[in-house]
Amino acid sequence: MTPERRRLALRASSMALRIRQQYGIAPDQPCCVYDLAEKMGVEVRFAELPSAEGVYSPGKPVAIVSSLRPPGRQAFTCAHELGHHAYGHGEQFDELIEERGKRRRYDPKEFEADCFASALLMPKTALLKGLALRRWSPKNISAAQMSALASWLGVGYVTLIGNMQWGMNLLERSQAIVLEKLKGPQIRKSIIGGECKEHLIVADEAWSGRPIDAHAGDVLLLPSAAVIEGDVVESIDRDQNRLLARAVRPGIGRALIGNTAWAQYIRVSRKQFTGLARFRFLEEVEDE
Repeated sequence: MTPERRRLALRASSMALRIRQQYGIAPDQPCCVYDLAEKMGVEVRFAELPSAEGVYSPGKPVAIVSSLRPPGRQAFTCAHELGHHAYGHGEQFDELIEERGKRRRYDPKEFEADCFASALLMPKTALLKGLALRRWSPKNISAAQMSALASWLGVGYVTLIGNMQWGMNLLERSQAIVLEKLKGPQIRKSIIGGECKEHLIVADEAWSGRPIDAHAGDVLLLPSAAVIEGDVVESIDRDQNRLLARAVRPGIGRALIGNTAWAQYIRVSRKQFTGLARFRFLEEVEDE
C-alpha cells in the first residue's frame, strides 16, 4: 500500500471509530448501518439501480442503495455512502463494483469511502471478540465459520475475507485463496447439511449487538433451544444441534432461549424492497 493510501485508510478508520462512539455503538459490536444512517440524519432509500451500487446526494442528504444487490453488498454500499457524507465528498454515483474494478482507476474519494465502510462494519475489535466468543482462530478458520461471522457483522462472505487479509493481516493469502474458491451453495450445504438456494443467516448463541435482519425467503439457522415469537418467521426443522427457520413475511418478531439472557429481535423486509429504509419492516407502505 502506498503512503497516500495508508494515510487515507488510517484517516477513514479514525473517522469510523469517532462516528461509532458518537452514536453509542461499542467498538466490539456489529452495527445496523441503516439504523445508524437514520441517527446521522441521512435518509436511506432502496431503489432499482441496475447499473449502480448506490448514489449519495448531499442536499437532503440522501443515500440510495440498489435493491437488486445481495444484503451484504447493500450494507457495505450504505456504509460507503455514509463515508461520502462524513467527508463532505459531494454528490456521488457509485457504479457496480465489477465495472469499477475493470477500469482499475484509483479514485481517492472512493478508496476512502471503502476504507470507512470496512472500519465501520468490520472493526478489528469486534471481529476479534466474535472469534474469541466462538473459540475460533483465524489461523484455521473454516468457510462455515467465516460465513457465520459475516452473518453477524452483516457483510458479504468475500468482503470479510478481503478485509481480514488486507485490512487486518489476520489471514494469509493462501488461506484467503482457499476460502474464496468455495461458493455459496457449497458453504450453505456444509452448514445445514442439505441444499439451500436461499440466503442463509447464521445466528448462534454468540450473536449480540444488533437485530437479526432478513428478507422474506431467507433461511435462518438459530440455536436448537430457541423459541420463535411472532409470525414473521416459521420453523422448518429442529434437532438437538440447531433450529432451521424461514423468514416468511415483513414484520418484527423475536427469538429467545428460555432461562437465559439470549433474546434477539428478528426484523423481516420484503425481498428486493424498494422505498425508504425506515419502512422496510412494515407490511404495506404507501411511499410517495
